[in-house]
This record gives sequence, structure tokens and C-alpha cells, in this order.
Amino acid sequence: MINLKVAVLGGSGLIGSVIVMELVKRGHNVTVMDLVPPNPLESDFVKVDLREVDNTASKLRTFDLVINSAQYYFNMEAMRASLKAGVNYMDLGGLFWMTRKQLELHKEFEKEGLLALVGMGAEPGVTNVIARKMREEYGIPREIHLRDGWRSTLDNVNWSVDTQLDEATMDAPIWDGEIKFFPPFSRQEEVEFSIGKIRTYLTIHSELATFPSSFPGTLKIDWMEGGTGFECIFLLGKIFGSGEVRGTKSRDLLKEAMREKGLIGYSGITPDEVEAAKVIFVYEEKKIEAEFVATPHGRFDGTQFVTGISPVLAMDAGLKGEGVLPPEKVITPDPFLEALKREGISLEFRETA
Repeated sequence: MINLKVAVLGGSGLIGSVIVMELVKRGHNVTVMDLVPPNPLESDFVKVDLREVDNTASKLRTFDLVINSAQYYFNMEAMRASLKAGVNYMDLGGLFWMTRKQLELHKEFEKEGLLALVGMGAEPGVTNVIARKMREEYGIPREIHLRDGWRSTLDNVNWSVDTQLDEATMDAPIWDGEIKFFPPFSRQEEVEFSIGKIRTYLTIHSELATFPSSFPGTLKIDWMEGGTGFECIFLLGKIFGSGEVRGTKSRDLLKEAMREKGLIGYSGITPDEVEAAKVIFVYEEKKIEAEFVATPHGRFDGTQFVTGISPVLAMDAGLKGEGVLPPEKVITPDPFLEALKREGISLEFRETA
């Protein structure tokens, strides 16, 4: 494996910390670029404000790869800085509307011979790669259903509060021959995961921005998620979330109160959240289900770990392509999924009539 010089934007955050830890463990030369230094400091640190695109680009020019784990509102600025710096780019996703905006930069990255791999976390990310494997083995399905669930005994928030509030307030896309939008939480479904039965809800998600073109001929595609505390997020969305990007004063007050109560992250607490996600392909006479389950690893819960390690494993597998592309068009499934299983993330395929 070749050791690379990698910049991790937002590397001081909840998921960025996993990415940094796994990159350092593999011997890569890592620099965190963020507004505040990480704790613990496991790599070099450079203060960066992503709103300052030219300044960010000047600090990225010597790197082999940019991994962006900052709040998804800044994905476009991060991409433009990477483009100006002439560096390949990867991020964890950005909800449906942001992913669509990112795809508009395809020709600019392609012209420069650069790859921007968008949505290479857990969901999106692992789900996309699993869907590609299922297509290769079984063909294009009539329907694709994506389901995500989690369980925890804690009330702590383990990823972006803003993103969760956006999911609870923004209209959700469904592919039904064309993209149609529905109110968040307006549909629900009880799903039997390996970790138990969980009520999932319709929310906005970025797989819907790429799956219709990546899996042409599929008639229906939808996404639902749910788990411990998710109904509370829906309620908080009614109070604090208007779906406006880059936050509001009321959201800032909410996040400050949550920090004061120690509810963001796991300072001094052992995380126990376990996450499961299913990719379901429906054919005329059969149904294929693939499910992965991620459990806690040290100071990170299952959701954080699988999201953070996925871009690292994708990088180690070798990234090929030019332009702005989703995981299902870049990542060869078998090596990536085998590496995921070696990290303790289980993966099972089932066929039913």
C-alpha cells in the first residue's frame, strides 16, 4: 500500500476523528484542516475556513487527496477548493439537493482529470457499493428499497445535528418513474433488522440523486430510516428546523444547549449504538436483501465507525475515474466489502421468494 498525503477537512468532528484515526493507523501522512484543532491531536493541524475557497485551495495544493468530513453545507466550497488545487476529492454525502448540485461540477473535474467521489460514507457509500454488487450478480431490479436502523441506550447525538434536522424538515424524494417529493416522516415501515424490529420513516437522502441513473430501468426507489431517538429529532425539527442551510439562530441555541448537557458526542461515556442497513432488490419472482451491521469500536459507536472507515477503505482499494461520480460508479465491490468485513462489519445476503 502506498502512503499518501491526505487532507481531512472537518477532521476535528465526530466522523472526521474516525477518518483521521484510521488514516494514521495505516501510515498515511495526515493533516486535519478545520476551524478548531482535534482532541486528541493525532496529526498535523491547519486552521481553515471553507468559506474562503482561494485560501483553502492554497493549503491543499501539495496533497494527494482531500477527504471532506465537514458539515455538508460546505461541500461545494470544498469541491471548488480541491478543483483549484488540482487534488482528487472525496466526501461522505450531502443529502439529495446538495448531491445534485455537486454533480453539476462533473465536467469541470473531468476536464482537469480529477475525481470527485461524492457520498462515500456508510449511507450513502456502503449502501451504494452493495447495490452495485447486487446488480452485477442479479441484474437490474424492479424496485430498490434502502432501509437504515439503529439502537442505543443513550440519548447522545453521534453525527451532525444540522443534518438530522434537515432530514426531519426537508421534503423527501422517491423515484417512481420520476422524482416525486413527499413530506418528511409521511410514510413509515416496520423493518426486521438483525438488531431487531425498528420503525423507519421516509426522509431526504442522497442515494436518490444517483440511483435512478446508475440503475436504469428500476421503477421504484426509496429510502427510510429510524432508530433510538429519531422521533425526537422529528419533534425538534418542528421547533428548531426550517430546512434552511447554514443554520439558524434557533439551531445554534439548540446545539449550544446540547453541548452544555454533554449530548453531542461521547465525552466520558462508552458508546453503544449499533447500526444496521439494508439494500433490498425486488424482482418479479424473488427478493434479494443485503444487510450490514456495524458495532462500536473503542470511543466510536457503530454508526460513526462504519461512516468514517468507509472512505479510508475506498482510498486503500484504489480510486479510478474522472469527474464527479458516486460510489456505485467508482468502487469495485468485492475488495471493498471484504475489507469492510475484516474491520468487524458484518455483511449478509439473503434471497426470498
